[in-house]
Amino acid sequence: MPFFVRSNGRKNNRCLSETTMIQTYMLKLLTIRTLLSVRYRIIACVQKLLFSSKMPVSKILIHRIGTFGDSIVTLPALSIIRRHYPHAQLDFVTTYATPLNLSTIVRKDFFSKIYLIQKQNRKKELKALKHEHYDLYIELPQNYGLIKTLRNMLVVRFLLGIKNAFGWDEGMFKLFVKEQLTYAPPLRESERFVRNLARNAITGTPDYPLQIEAPSAELLTLFQTPHKVVAFVIGTNVPANKWPLSSWRSLAVALCKEGFSVAVIGGEQEKQDAHKIIADLDRAYTFCGQFSIAQSAGFLQTCTAAICHDTGAMHLCYAVHTPLVALFSSRQLASKWFPPEKGNAVLMQILSCSGCFRKQCENNLCLKEITPDAVERQLHELLKEIDENSPCRKL
Repeated sequence: MPFFVRSNGRKNNRCLSETTMIQTYMLKLLTIRTLLSVRYRIIACVQKLLFSSKMPVSKILIHRIGTFGDSIVTLPALSIIRRHYPHAQLDFVTTYATPLNLSTIVRKDFFSKIYLIQKQNRKKELKALKHEHYDLYIELPQNYGLIKTLRNMLVVRFLLGIKNAFGWDEGMFKLFVKEQLTYAPPLRESERFVRNLARNAITGTPDYPLQIEAPSAELLTLFQTPHKVVAFVIGTNVPANKWPLSSWRSLAVALCKEGFSVAVIGGEQEKQDAHKIIADLDRAYTFCGQFSIAQSAGFLQTCTAAICHDTGAMHLCYAVHTPLVALFSSRQLASKWFPPEKGNAVLMQILSCSGCFRKQCENNLCLKEITPDAVERQLHELLKEIDENSPCRKL
């Protein structure tokens, strides 16, 4: 029921301003929810028209595009699919092949066949897949718009000739980002995919079927010390997601003084920054450029905790059950990439410029506002909570 405030002096003017702001937020969120609902209803109707679910399933094609982090967030859904169809052949296709894709991250025996299709050869190679005669196609979607989603559904039905398919959903709208982050953050990607499966009567307990390789014996000597090891995951391909190097350095100094060991991991491109972070610290190490993804998983599994950018290796941390503090920019709808709430923490500042979607930022204010002291406090709170709730965990 709408309500009105009559202005009568300064106090009432302030009430009017606050009330107007609340009403504006509510209107924006209602707009988003209405648009998402309409989009989903259209997609659901088209799915019913094009596809039939009353068919035996013995051969499944799963599609996902994206790189490192985009792939890890699909693993819980993949594990549920495998349990639901224990004897079916699972094949994987990506229509935008990159060096780091789902097939390089998931357990090696998970898929029977893998198709890495380059964008320029997409139509020809998709036509060839029609001869595989798949019973079911499952989409693990990126945030597609309505037109692209409908186009993809038509491609699956008529170009691939698959009569049973699902997975497309309403996605997200890049509108009113600040309001969405504050009052109605989008689902985490992993939860979104599990929800999409449940909408199609596929449920189960998720896990992470990762490739994991134990660290070498030489590296394991690091963990035979009495010190707790905190991993610094400093890599990111998006400059606007970078926490200041000076902040990493200050945090490393503080943690080493408290008796922690610090291990910096990242790619070749992070080597120089890593050396600046650990310079002249007795219990600080860099392993940038030394690990494959499987080795990174094995290494992180042995760490006490991790501090991470919004990056692929952040998802790897929680996938191997390493507690983490994630440092997020508020430039986008970041909640879709958050780690699970249990056993992890997120630090993010929402500012007037939040929701800019810039990959480059002149000052990175939303990350500069996260201080090393705040990260250190959050780490201690997280470890204390784990100690209290998981007495069997050895830290």
